[in-house]
Amino acid sequence: MKRVIKENINTKEYWDELLDSGTWGKGRWKLYKKIIKYFPKKRKITSLDIGCAVGHGLIELSKQLLNITFEGCDFSDKGIEQAKKIYGKEIEFFVHDVYKDELSKNYDYILFIETLEHVDDPKKIVKKYLKYCNEKMFVTVPYKQGLWKEHVYQFDENSFNDLKEFKKYYLHKNNNKTKIILYVFEK
Repeated sequence: MKRVIKENINTKEYWDELLDSGTWGKGRWKLYKKIIKYFPKKRKITSLDIGCAVGHGLIELSKQLLNITFEGCDFSDKGIEQAKKIYGKEIEFFVHDVYKDELSKNYDYILFIETLEHVDDPKKIVKKYLKYCNEKMFVTVPYKQGLWKEHVYQFDENSFNDLKEFKKYYLHKNNNKTKIILYVFEK
């Protein structure tokens, strides 16, 4: 893992402005679609998506994985407001800041889908949320890329090797020939 920008522009105000319309991230379902096969298909479980933005990706998981009770959270008030307005009948959403807040309960699976490249100290965040994870944590990030001005870190296959809960990774191609890496952590 390598830091690629000095100053992190990913403030609550920055993301509130991006997410306020409810349209940002409509293509995120394509990223979520790549991880469906890693979930159990019959057993009832709970899952939290941290950094869900407006919930466009999470809703696709919930439609295809009916055995899972999904919740989503983000630090953007505006993003969660839009998520509740658009998808609130199907999924529970709440405001949550990974730097300041603690969760009130544990989840079987915790997801960080294209989120950790935006935070300061991704390993610290993973360690913090592993204590709320009963079974698995899935983390996806761009692979060896700092694609956007919001991407603070660049990741490769060795980024989490020193965490004992890290078990394996998978590389997935995007349509634009870039790749994402899915890290799997197990308790």
